[in-house]
Order: sequence, then C-alpha cells, then structure tokens
Amino acid sequence: MKILLLYQRRWFLIYLPLLLLLCASVVAILWVWKPLPPQRVVIGTGPGQSSYLELARNYAARLEHLGIQADIVAHDRPQEALDRMAAGERGIDVTFAQGLYAPKSAAVQALAVVGHEIVWVFARAGIDHLEQLRGGRVAASVQGSSNRIAADLLLRHAGLARDEVAFTDDVGDSAINAITTGRVDAVVHVATGDSQTAATLARLDGVRLLGVERAGQLASREPRLRALVMPQGSIELRANLPAADLPTMVTQTHLMVREDLHPALQRALVDVAGELHVMSGFLEGQGLYPTAVGSNYPVSPVARTALRGGRPWMETILPYGMAQWAELVLYALLPVGLAGTMLLLRAPRYIDWRVDAAILHFYGELKFLEEDLSRNPNPDPARLRAAARRLVTLEQQVDKMELPDRYADRWYTLREHLHQARTRVLAAPQTGPQSIPQT
Repeated sequence: MKILLLYQRRWFLIYLPLLLLLCASVVAILWVWKPLPPQRVVIGTGPGQSSYLELARNYAARLEHLGIQADIVAHDRPQEALDRMAAGERGIDVTFAQGLYAPKSAAVQALAVVGHEIVWVFARAGIDHLEQLRGGRVAASVQGSSNRIAADLLLRHAGLARDEVAFTDDVGDSAINAITTGRVDAVVHVATGDSQTAATLARLDGVRLLGVERAGQLASREPRLRALVMPQGSIELRANLPAADLPTMVTQTHLMVREDLHPALQRALVDVAGELHVMSGFLEGQGLYPTAVGSNYPVSPVARTALRGGRPWMETILPYGMAQWAELVLYALLPVGLAGTMLLLRAPRYIDWRVDAAILHFYGELKFLEEDLSRNPNPDPARLRAAARRLVTLEQQVDKMELPDRYADRWYTLREHLHQARTRVLAAPQTGPQSIPQT
C-alpha cells in the first residue's frame, strides 16, 4: 500500500483496528477471563416443612447485606435440588445436602461442612434393640430418601436383611400418626436436633428412642455416618430425655454449589456460613463448623483456601462488591488500558517505519553504487555509464514517491544526494559522450 494512502487513511487502517482490538480484549476479560460475580444466586431447598428452607432464608438475608440477591426454590423432596445440580441443570446454584447422598453427586462440590443431622430411631415400647424389628414395619419415607438410606444402613448393621423388614413411606406428621396408632413399629428420621418431628416422637407415651449398638464399628465401615453419644437429658433435662447416654449416628450437612460458580461468590457463601454456623448446635462443639475436614463430597479448592484464611487482598480491605470491581480494574482493565494507550501513541511510528524503510532502500542502492566505484579507482567507461543510468532510474523512482508533507524535507534531501552522485559520475572523464537520460 502507498505510504501517502496509508497516512491519509490512518484512522481506519491503524487506529480503528487498535480500538476494536481493545474493545474485544475488554469483552473477553469481562466474559471469559475475569467476569464479575453474578448479583443473583438461586438456593434450592426441600419442601416447606424442611429445616433447610429456614436455613436458606438465613443465608438469603446475609447475602442481601453483601448486595447479592438470593432466590429460594423449594422442591418436593429435600434431595431434589442436589439431583438437579448433579445432572448439570443451571437453575440451582446452591443447596444443602446430607452426607448420605454423597455417592450420587460427583458433579457438584462442597464449600464446607456446616453441621450434622442425627439419625433418630424411635420404636414402640417393648422394642429395645434394632434386631427386634425383624418382621416389623418401619416408617422411613420413600425409596432414595435419607431416611430410607439410613434405615437400610442401620438394619443391615443390626444383621437384618432388607426383605426382613417392611418399609412404609410415612414421614413427618404421617410417621407420628403411624407409630401412635400402631401401624408401624419404628420410625427412622434424619434431621437436626431442633426437628419438630423428633421432639414430638421423643415425648410420646409408649415410644422410646433407640441407640445404635457398636456405633463406632458402623462409622468405621460407613464414612457417610459418624458415631456420637447423645448425653442423658440432652433433649429435655426436666423430663430426663434420653434417660441414659445413648450411642447414636449422625450424618454431616454440606453447603453445596455448582462446580463453575464464581469464586468470589463461593467465598461470600463461605463467609456467610462462618457467621451462621460458628455457634454450636445440638450435640455440636463450639467452633466446630464450618469446616472442610471430613467432607463426604469433593471440597471446592476456592472454599478450602478461604477456610484457611486465604483470599484476594482486595477482599480483606474493601466490601465485597467494591473489592470485585477494584480487582477487575487493577488486574485487568488498567493493564489493558495502559497497553492500548501505548499502542495508540506508538501507532504513528508505523508510518515513520514505512517511510524510513522506503528512504533507506534508496540510500542503500546509492551506497552500493558508490562502494562499487570506490573499489575500482579507474573504472571503465561502460561501468560508469551503467552507474549513471542506475542513478537516473533511482531519481525517477524518488520523483514518483508519494509521501506525506511532514516528510518533505527527507524527500528533498534524498533527491539532492542522488543528484549529486549522478553529477559526480557524469563529470568523470571516462564517462564519455554517450547518451545518458537526464532528469
């Protein structure tokens, strides 16, 4: 392309492509490399009577203080939100899950263990051991629920085959009614210590809370369960419930997220978990939760680092929202802006480089001719005439060059040097009278 044309259209040929490149870089940063965290998160929970629903509301209230809107979506079954996340559906970002569901959910990650839930086993009076349920009926919700999974594990531990016990789908108030009326012999209920269903069953006449014999052995074989001793009177001191220390089993409660959830949002959820779960709950030690230790699910690397105190330094000195913008500007937009400004300022040098290359080409030709003649102090006339014709050709080419006005001085200087060289060659006596083109 001619240099003059390039100079005249420099805004379209140089500056505009650079500006488009900068815009594309900013878009790539905002959408691919360092996108801002979403300001809306969807928390999936179980049905209305689920304890997870109240927990989700507490999380939503804390997240709103950080400028994050939290929508709560209830499901018919507590594990349905986890199943949707594990299947890759995009409608749920966060949920809570018991460790009993761990084998089903390899596609999601845990941010932390935020508590535990007790495997409550209530039986009619006269039943003192799980082995006595052989041939009986047990209320343990539907197939695939945590109640049913826990019941299978406990009864197998007690030496009962699955076909030796009949299960019913009763849960909650239905299970309370079933054991009260004698339709079932026992109820297996996985819930927190403040479960209304467990509290009601523990106070029913003719119903007793069963312990799990050899609980430590079961915990050593089944990582989804942990052995725990329920102290005498821990449910109700005045009524002395339970009447003696009772070995029982618990399953951990996990805060779960999608694998691709924004790291900053994961850290915000870890912070909220630290605020909500640092106080001890029923049979929970002070400061035990949240933790990444002993999780039944793969723990997010972001959460593991955050729980150890590691996080971007911006988040340690600025509020959540401001920290994200500050980090984006400092590490992404500012470097790109500086690099783009330098490119725009250096763009005119490209035209200078093209002019330099064109002019240096002629000076190179001139130097070549002069060195060729200097190596031969007495060149023959034919060589001198050839050099003169070459100089005339170079002068003609320079005359046809189209340069911007700002380079006129260099153009005239080049012409003057070529003219002087041709004059010296023509003045040499060996050149002779042969016809040489003139400019």
